[in-house]
Amino acid sequence: MVITFVVAASALSWAWINRPDAGSGALEQARLDVERGARYRAMKHYLVHLEESPEDWAAHLEFSELMKPLDSSLALEHLQKIPSSAPEYAQAIFHIAHIAVVEQQDSLAEDALLKLGQVRPDDAGVALSLAELYFRTQRYSESLSWVQQAVKLQPDRAMTWLLLAEVFDHLRRPGEMLQPLRKAIELDSDLYPAHANLVFALQYAGALEEAESEARWCLERQPDDIRVRRWLAMILRDQGEYETALRQIRLAIEKAPQDVDSRIVEADLLLFQREAEAAYKALIPFYDDHSDRRDYLGSLARAAAMSGRREESRRYQQQIVELIEAIPDTLDPDSGAL
Repeated sequence: MVITFVVAASALSWAWINRPDAGSGALEQARLDVERGARYRAMKHYLVHLEESPEDWAAHLEFSELMKPLDSSLALEHLQKIPSSAPEYAQAIFHIAHIAVVEQQDSLAEDALLKLGQVRPDDAGVALSLAELYFRTQRYSESLSWVQQAVKLQPDRAMTWLLLAEVFDHLRRPGEMLQPLRKAIELDSDLYPAHANLVFALQYAGALEEAESEARWCLERQPDDIRVRRWLAMILRDQGEYETALRQIRLAIEKAPQDVDSRIVEADLLLFQREAEAAYKALIPFYDDHSDRRDYLGSLARAAAMSGRREESRRYQQQIVELIEAIPDTLDPDSGAL
């Protein structure tokens, strides 16, 4: 996702150059140096001026804008000196947030963006930047409220609707993905990630024919998309087309033979066809790396039981019980969302 806030940051750069109150002495020379492109000379003149006038908050802001691409740490130092009572405070917070987001200083970015949100409550870029920050740091509930605000403030941006759908996905609320995904596609009909995620959402909703159509649309454009091909296999399985589903999942396995999610789908399809031994052999090589996944263990337990390995199957089932008992109330470590 491209953060709108970051893109917007350039809009304020150098806005002060043509100010009528150009000042005098070192400050005037600094501004002239900037106009001429002599940035290092300008830096020296700003420092002279700020030593003489340490509470010239406008000069601190100008100097920080000059230093952002050269020394972001020094720029932050001067931006953070500007008090909330100064007229330049809002712009200072904007630039602090910009630097922190770009450099992924998450704590500083969060603090600055929240402050900026107080002075710019109707700024979609700020809301989206907070949504992106919380999404990237896996704080999905906090991301949700901000991305919902962002789509209200800027409803014509397809990528924001896509982010909303992805937040719902991570919150395990796939039923709520449909509306934002359809909106994203309405705004950008060729937005591939929205189409791909729509395959999953439609499958979850039981709209199998539409899900199959979306999956084929995606695979026409990106035939190596293993995730979509796996979903297509699952859709075909749910429609009772087991042979066709097996062909699709094996195409996925050809591209990614170590993809355990595809192996689980393959094994389940083999079990439908009563090929339990083949299902077991498809799964068992992945045990060492995936014995902490409940979906994998469940499939392996079924394959073991149906292939006559009763004791082995009971052992896998007991591992599933132990994994469930170890889950904190607020967490679900199951990584096997197919």
